[in-house]
Formats: sequence, structure tokens, C-alpha cells
Amino acid sequence: MIKVTTWYTKNTCARIKVSGHAGFDESGKDLICAGVSCIMFGLMNGLDTIGGTIIEQGDDLIDIKVEELKSKKIQDYLELVVVQLLTIYDQYPEYITIERRKDS
Repeated sequence: MIKVTTWYTKNTCARIKVSGHAGFDESGKDLICAGVSCIMFGLMNGLDTIGGTIIEQGDDLIDIKVEELKSKKIQDYLELVVVQLLTIYDQYPEYITIERRKDS
């Protein structure tokens, strides 16, 4: 299962972490993993052009932490990605979870 966790500070997205595999199909044919990967790699490429984030990427993991919480452009990117991931969740809830947390 793919696990998506988002952290918000005062209704501002501060972090998005995606980990795991969907298990929808065998490796290389898994449409859920491919969709989530495309969304997240597109986000990382976009954020790389504007800065203001720390991106950690590894096997089964993409973790994006926002350094500039007040950047409207970064927030727009992150909110679009959340909507895209929720769209996948709406169609395939048995393969992806999405959790929203608030920083303390």
C-alpha cells in the first residue's frame, strides 16, 4: 500500500511524505504506483526550479519538507498534488492511504 502523509502548520502545507508500493499489479505494470510516481516526480521537478524545499528521495520514499511556508507558488504546487493524490485515492482506496496531520 502507498502511504501519503501531509503535515500542516496553520493551514499551510509544511511537508508531504509518500512511501510504499500499491501492490495493484506486478512491478513495472502497477498503474497506481506509476500514477503516484508521475505526480510526485513532477512536483519534485517543479519545486527544484524554485527552491525553498528539502527533498529526500530513496527506495519507496519521497519526502518533501517546505522551508519557505509563505511561498504561494510552493503552496499552490503542494495543494495541486494533494488534490491529484486524493483523486487516485477516490478510485483506488484499497491501494493508497492519505493522512493529514497538524504540527503541534
